[in-house]
Amino acid sequence: MEEADRAPTYNLRAVIRETGIRPDTLRAWERRYGLPRPHRTRGGHRLYSRRDIEIIRWLMAREAEGMRIGQAVALWRALEAEGQDPLRVRPVRSTRDQLAALRAAWIEACLRFDEKEADRIMGEAFALYPVEQVCHEIIEAGLGEIGERWYRGKATAQQEHFASALAMRRLNALIAAAPPSVRPQRILIGCPPEESHALPALLLTLLLRRRGWEVIYLGPDLPLLRLEEALIAIRPHLVIMLAQMLPTAATLADAAEIVAQKGIPLGYGGRIFQRPGLGDAIPGAFLGTTWEEAVSRAEALVALGRPIPPLAPLPEAFRRALQAYRAARPQLELEIWQACGTIQALLESLDLGPMTPLRIMEAALRLGRPEAVAEEWRWAAGLLRHHGGSVSLLAELTRAYAGALRRLLSGEPAVIRLAEVLEACLTSLEGSECGSDTPSS
Repeated sequence: MEEADRAPTYNLRAVIRETGIRPDTLRAWERRYGLPRPHRTRGGHRLYSRRDIEIIRWLMAREAEGMRIGQAVALWRALEAEGQDPLRVRPVRSTRDQLAALRAAWIEACLRFDEKEADRIMGEAFALYPVEQVCHEIIEAGLGEIGERWYRGKATAQQEHFASALAMRRLNALIAAAPPSVRPQRILIGCPPEESHALPALLLTLLLRRRGWEVIYLGPDLPLLRLEEALIAIRPHLVIMLAQMLPTAATLADAAEIVAQKGIPLGYGGRIFQRPGLGDAIPGAFLGTTWEEAVSRAEALVALGRPIPPLAPLPEAFRRALQAYRAARPQLELEIWQACGTIQALLESLDLGPMTPLRIMEAALRLGRPEAVAEEWRWAAGLLRHHGGSVSLLAELTRAYAGALRRLLSGEPAVIRLAEVLEACLTSLEGSECGSDTPSS
């Protein structure tokens, strides 16, 4: 702007007339944020320049777009730090558009393995928006999109791991910077055995820490053999466990029984439990499908101060079938390798951790939900299609599993039901190249 535009010329009344801002609002901006910075006369009266008036209008426009004033001031400072005049920059997009743009830029930086740029974008996002909003809209949503790209063969596992590592590092730094706890109760958070998706548990740790709770985060893949020792040492008022996959939902059920035996309330959650009925075998309280619900329900469980009433035990037919399945598993695995070793090796080469057919079927029996394998089979078919595999080979594998279950465990009705579900999947595979293309975890 011209030098004349910076001259202190307008009194407070003239500024109010031109901008429509309330005097107390303007004073609060000046006091809290130092923006604008009016000139003071010897008598203590404020005088504003034409630039000051334009700054006020700029800040009011950002508020009208949905920003809080603190975010708008942070954006102004960020633009200045980059050597730009905010008044000459093209109009700022809405909050939603800007978050989407930051998320897209962060994703692309991660896919290029550009750590410096990814960190810069994340730093800018945290300067503009609340921690919770950035965690949900950029970190969680961004990793979800990268995971979807991996599923569809548009990104590599290395790119996904790189982005996850950057996000985990940022969340750990935010947790370390969280204010000290102000509540006497203690919450333990972790992931059940074989669950490697630690970010949701880490994010919930951050959200609860920021609300003043003392949270002990034990990380992914908690071994059951040491869980009881940890409960004795930590003495939590609430245990929270999150699982994202069908096999780890089953290991969570095992962990939940140990927690229940100690008389400690348990809250559980994770994407896999959005499917109806999968939590019926878990002695705990479902934390809901959103982060707001999870925090609210966790706090309610702590306030309740007593264990969740026990659920009905897993029906005897499923307990017996699970025991028989585990005993027959070596023979089952041998038969499958002999019949379909190629497709089995292909599935293992995709680095799916516990998401193998044998573990999926065992988890379905452990949770009393044989029909749950159908969704996992559809997911596997989509994965194979996108990664150069053959759905017809998966159909061959499915036929072999169904036949082996019927031969080796013909006396177990629950296992026969599992074979029937596989046969229904086989019909779908052979008839429609396996419809669903949506990742399950």
